[in-house]
Amino acid sequence: MDLPEPLKSETSPAEEANQPHQLSDLTSQSWNLELVISGAALFATLNLPDFLDSVLAYYHYNLMTDTDYIHEALPTQTMALIKGGSYFLFGAFLAHFIMRAFWAGLVGLLAVYPDGIRYNQIYNLSQYAQKQFAQKMGSLPDYIIRLDRRCNIIFALAFSLVLLLLGIAAAYGLFILFEISLQLLLPNTLYNTTRELVGWIFGIGVGVMSVANYILNLPRFRENPRLAPLSFRLIQSSSAVFLGLYKPLLYITYTFYSQIPKEVLKRRLAWFLTIFFLAEFSFMGVELLQGLGASDVLDSRSFITLRVPDKTANANSFDNLRPPSEQINTASIQADVIREPYVRLFVSYPKSLDAELSKRYHEPNWPDSLTRKEKRERRATWYLSVFESYFGVYLNDSLYKSPGFLFTQHVDTGQRGLTTVLLTANLKKGGNLLKLTVPDSTNKPMPYYQIPFWYVPEN
Repeated sequence: MDLPEPLKSETSPAEEANQPHQLSDLTSQSWNLELVISGAALFATLNLPDFLDSVLAYYHYNLMTDTDYIHEALPTQTMALIKGGSYFLFGAFLAHFIMRAFWAGLVGLLAVYPDGIRYNQIYNLSQYAQKQFAQKMGSLPDYIIRLDRRCNIIFALAFSLVLLLLGIAAAYGLFILFEISLQLLLPNTLYNTTRELVGWIFGIGVGVMSVANYILNLPRFRENPRLAPLSFRLIQSSSAVFLGLYKPLLYITYTFYSQIPKEVLKRRLAWFLTIFFLAEFSFMGVELLQGLGASDVLDSRSFITLRVPDKTANANSFDNLRPPSEQINTASIQADVIREPYVRLFVSYPKSLDAELSKRYHEPNWPDSLTRKEKRERRATWYLSVFESYFGVYLNDSLYKSPGFLFTQHVDTGQRGLTTVLLTANLKKGGNLLKLTVPDSTNKPMPYYQIPFWYVPEN
């Protein structure tokens, strides 16, 4: 089958004649720019995981509307995918940086010694060894050229990996955004039905497109004049999820496909993708375990566990131990060792709590005769009564029936939540336990959060 004519160039014939020289100049001078880009990329990829952690923490606290797989675990997987890719990129850019710096050193060495390696002048090698090294190593200029090509390939592979991971993360992000939009726009009675219906439609659509794309790319169908346009349109339609990153990725991918022999390319791709995805899925698994609070599963110690709340002193629960910029997971008190005659409690209010409270409590219909200020005050009083009914606050076995919650915004993290002060008149010296409970489906109290602490009163 004849290939179509390529797109006409927008440059003049004189410019086209000069293009090879311009391209040669660009490639010969690009190494210093590559070093700058690699150095900047190394710095960026090292700082990216911390930024992603802060973004995920913000999402969990302010945007997550439910605690199911799609709203909680899927965003964690997305961030783990990007974080794993950032570490992989760090390794790729570090390898490129070292190889390119080594290449620059060899170029300088060749400028000093234009003859390169003169194997017959190496006095501490036998003639046999000189011949073997000359055959296996070759000349210094040839090695510099090979090293330059490998540096360029690693650089291109690193950027293709960046584009691929950004595209996958964008697809994840669009799916999560669509799911959140459905929940915000639709009433609860209609949301679950619509979500299930959309999920089935989406799953069937992706499955049909994947199977059709696989079949149409088989050799006997790929060259069929009637089916080839359909296959091409399917590929183009799936590229929409990459948000403009698909075409730049193709420039790199198709260059490799067209320049490397088929069998060699398949073998290299198999090794590369196997190593990459094994490392990526391993990293995602570790991130999920950490997100679920089960990271000690990976710990080889036999006589310690961090999964029993009343036996674990979590630094996140104490204002004096937690870094000021770190968000409070659930609740906190002022210190792990309390010397004051009170316990100052802060309970964070994540967005996901809205759904649970809305199921249990329904706001009264306020009289129209009330002013806005009066409605706001009554609504605030009702909100606080809801929290006092929902949360059970215990110091050891003593229940505070009216803990006296107030709304607050934490001074360090800016998180909105509840605060109260619990008097310690009946606390024993030494170890104590603060417990928060919430009602289960049968309205029986179940553990919500626990903070063990020490009480050592001042004399």
